[in-house]
Amino acid sequence: MHMSNEMVIRNINVDTASAMVSDYGAHVLTWAPRGESAVVWCPSVVHLNEGKAIRGGVPIIFPWFNFGFENGRVTSKKPKHGFGRVSFWEFDERASNEGHLRYMLSDEAIDDTVLAQFGFGGIPRFHAIYDIEIGESLTMALTVCNVGNVPFAYEAALHTYLHVGDVDCAKVLGLEGARYVDTTLEDDPIVVQGNEAVAFSGLVDRIYYSTDTLRLRDDALGRTIVIAKQGAPQTVVRNPGERNGNAMGDLSKGEWRRFVCVEAVANRDGAITVDPGEFHTLSQTISVER
Repeated sequence: MHMSNEMVIRNINVDTASAMVSDYGAHVLTWAPRGESAVVWCPSVVHLNEGKAIRGGVPIIFPWFNFGFENGRVTSKKPKHGFGRVSFWEFDERASNEGHLRYMLSDEAIDDTVLAQFGFGGIPRFHAIYDIEIGESLTMALTVCNVGNVPFAYEAALHTYLHVGDVDCAKVLGLEGARYVDTTLEDDPIVVQGNEAVAFSGLVDRIYYSTDTLRLRDDALGRTIVIAKQGAPQTVVRNPGERNGNAMGDLSKGEWRRFVCVEAVANRDGAITVDPGEFHTLSQTISVER
């Protein structure tokens, strides 16, 4: 096994696909099936700085989402979006091969003052395993095991940036009639999606109560990205829009038009409780239809 504080980037090439993965954050940076342009998107310049999350790709949000959520309200927790995406994960060489990467992270690598923010009255003891299967499809699976003697609850997301030719020409299919939290509105109201696909005419940041397989139709590139998930009670759909997108310091102007986030999520009232000796797996599989 190998663990270091160096910014190690792994270039993966198999018969059916290519990918880049960073040990920092166990972060999938890009993935493309053979013959396709990138499906998992990252910006033209990727900033690698310890203590800061990498933009684009698939950041692992764990063990809290945004600032955290307890007793029906958003709470302030640091680091924002949890420590998973700003930690050096341990690469398990023995369990990995050409198209399969395994990473691990345990409570032993995290300061107890940070772990205490879980909020269950004790310091949670966990072992997280992250498996990445790279091929004609991309599967990412986060398994969290409770190795302590008290239960704990956590939030998680595989915060996937999907590459589109132009966000104006992109639509998410499969959420018609679903309830969602609109985080762009005051007090985060529950809204019901109409019978239309989700389109992007400005800032979109929604937590859908949906476990269904979704399709991101991209008319600009003439393809459909399929997003399937397991162990995730919700799905976030997001694009920052022009004003917020151009204000992001780690993106070039206009790069916000090149991605849509569709991600498997366990968030807020969908947080996962794990009893001692038990585990939970949240996974997402991405593929392309023509």
